[in-house]
Amino acid sequence: MTLQPIVNPFVPGWGQVPPHLAGREVEKRALKGLLAYLRAGRGSPRGVVLSGPRGNGKTVLMRWFMAEVEASAEGLDPVWLTPSGARSLDDLATVLVPPRRFRSLRPRKLSFSIGIGRLGWELGDRPSSLTQLLVERCQQRPLVLLLDEAHTLTKEVGQALLNASQMVSAEAPFLLVMAGTPGLQAHLNAMSATFWTRGEKIGVGLLDESAAAEALTRPFAEYGSPTTFDDGALREVVAESQSYPYFLQLFGAALWEAAHERGATKIDAALVAQAKVRFGVERSAYYEGRRDELKRGGLLGVAAHLAQTFRNKAHFREHELDAAIAAEPLSEGSSRDADECRDGLADLGYVWKAPGDEDRWRPGIPSLMTYVLDHAGR
Repeated sequence: MTLQPIVNPFVPGWGQVPPHLAGREVEKRALKGLLAYLRAGRGSPRGVVLSGPRGNGKTVLMRWFMAEVEASAEGLDPVWLTPSGARSLDDLATVLVPPRRFRSLRPRKLSFSIGIGRLGWELGDRPSSLTQLLVERCQQRPLVLLLDEAHTLTKEVGQALLNASQMVSAEAPFLLVMAGTPGLQAHLNAMSATFWTRGEKIGVGLLDESAAAEALTRPFAEYGSPTTFDDGALREVVAESQSYPYFLQLFGAALWEAAHERGATKIDAALVAQAKVRFGVERSAYYEGRRDELKRGGLLGVAAHLAQTFRNKAHFREHELDAAIAAEPLSEGSSRDADECRDGLADLGYVWKAPGDEDRWRPGIPSLMTYVLDHAGR
């Protein structure tokens, strides 16, 4: 008998991550609505900005959308990119318009040259050339650009891309989708580009309880034994994970391994208790990493003060947040003001404000404030 390997759908590299994109129906509809323009041979009237604290599934949502584009019968062309792969205007142009694929766009039509010793575009300091190149490229083959980790965009590349996106979309089938941390908003604003104010802003936060339960049950049902949950056990896992997608993934992986160790066919309270030990260790390690980031950024004292001020509060007004930040002295030698502190805390996911919430901030990662308060002095 040939033994088949056990595939854990909750572990990166072993299966899809996560294997089932639960919830996010509003976000999916918004993305599909803009994709409809490209399917009709037109550019999207606006781009998309996905923002939210890490661990909420922005990249997973982008992967789902990429699969939607690839499955389109209209010959749409998705390109996945992170800022590390486009550090200059030339890099960006070469990635988006590979010369080997788009030979008809060589200097015969456009006023660029191919660099000596490499096959790539040389645009110099001419952002307008990027627009011209992208228009011609998108007229040949519609383009959907998915830019992950967009909060790390350099100003030079970001300004050129954001401004070009508006002009290209007006002339050819093109859609730009960006994803990043809550600090992405401030990052785009600092680039003085019009893209952010016109873009479709989509916040990616916690799942509701129903979607969180589905994110757990569907993988077990689809990948084999154990296939079912005891109702009480499922409620406990959802509550302990706080409907946070990354914690659901961690707890799911722990349950999967515990179930296979015991040969269990149903997940019950005893199995949850066993998996909870491993989950707790990994969650604490995750929190420790976030605490270290706050400390390196000189924000740990402010973060602990906010945790004390807003203990057990689901959300707080911006003036309350600013007052709490101002009440806590910054680390010695820091020259940042309250706005910069707020942006720094948001960039790390410690606090965040979803697009559309005009004056309501909330903790970015479940129970991280409690952890910081308990461990700030270490």
